[in-house]
Amino acid sequence: MYRITDEQVDYILNDIKQRGIEIADLQQNLLDHICCIIERQLDENGDFKACYQKIIEAFYKERLAEIEEETILLLTFKNYYGMKKLMIVSGILCTTGFFIGSFFKIMHWNGTYWFLIPSIIFFSFVFLPLLFLLKTKEASSQREKLIVAVGCIVGVLYCLSTLFLVEYWHGASVLWSITLLTATFVLLPLYFFNGIRKPETKLNTIVTTFILIGLLGMQFTLTSLHKHPQKHTVVNNK
Repeated sequence: MYRITDEQVDYILNDIKQRGIEIADLQQNLLDHICCIIERQLDENGDFKACYQKIIEAFYKERLAEIEEETILLLTFKNYYGMKKLMIVSGILCTTGFFIGSFFKIMHWNGTYWFLIPSIIFFSFVFLPLLFLLKTKEASSQREKLIVAVGCIVGVLYCLSTLFLVEYWHGASVLWSITLLTATFVLLPLYFFNGIRKPETKLNTIVTTFILIGLLGMQFTLTSLHKHPQKHTVVNNK
């Protein structure tokens, strides 16, 4: 059985710190686990550094700091995984309800609103708030948190606008216009200028922005800000 030396313990601990692990308890736990694995797997005359490198890479997908980030999420947000599952389930139910309700509406079948309205409400006040809570915890900067917040607000506005339009409620066109203006002049610039600053996301940001501008432009063309007067045909009865 391999006996790890104090110098090797210090080497492992320093490497763990350099890889982004700052929580002392987590450093010690990782150190204990790694030392135990090395002592079990490494032969007496084996290559310590090669063995250590192989073992440490098994603890993460891209970088070791992922463990600390996950730990912080669990400590600050104990119900993280439960909320994540609830978000996924609610998203599946909402999209299924949207699809079925839309199909019923196209076919002029009864029961359309039993699917559409609950799906819109559930999506607005369950799925999107959960998405906001989870994404803000994962966001690495205040700017990204702001983008998530504005995006969720725009999503809620879209859902409520759709509900108002479907139900023919008063103020539907105003709410729809507010939604489009917020998406175009608040969310889109925030998303664009945040993504274009990073070389790794610059191209995707530009392409996505063009797509969003096209979609928003088409939605603007479908928006009527003024009521068109109806033309009446005068029939002369002789």
